[in-house]
Amino acid sequence: MTIADFFEQLGHREHEVRLEGVRGSIQFEIERGDKAAGGGQPVDTWFLRLDRGDIEVAHERRPADCVVRTGEGALARIARGEENAIASLLRGAALVEGNLYLLVSFERLLPSPPGTRDPRARYQEAFR
Repeated sequence: MTIADFFEQLGHREHEVRLEGVRGSIQFEIERGDKAAGGGQPVDTWFLRLDRGDIEVAHERRPADCVVRTGEGALARIARGEENAIASLLRGAALVEGNLYLLVSFERLLPSPPGTRDPRARYQEAFR
């Protein structure tokens, strides 16, 4: 799945109950490679508006409450659930300006890491 596919799929999602308490916008500025250099112009830009469970996606630059600058590789791993967005910040693979809570909320839309299982299924197996 490409980064464009990921954002387009987000734009087609139904109302997200997990985001009903969230309002705000996130601008993703994507640079070449894995690291967020924080310097030059991004090679791609995506905008998300989260409005109490509804998601609007636009492939354009707009003013936002939270701006995330990251590399293509890092964002692809985040979109696949292979990397945590907050951990990416701590490693320097992403930079954030503005409301960090919106990025934390955005993580609710991401898949679980590959190979993880629902802990409830493990509990049910133990009591069979």
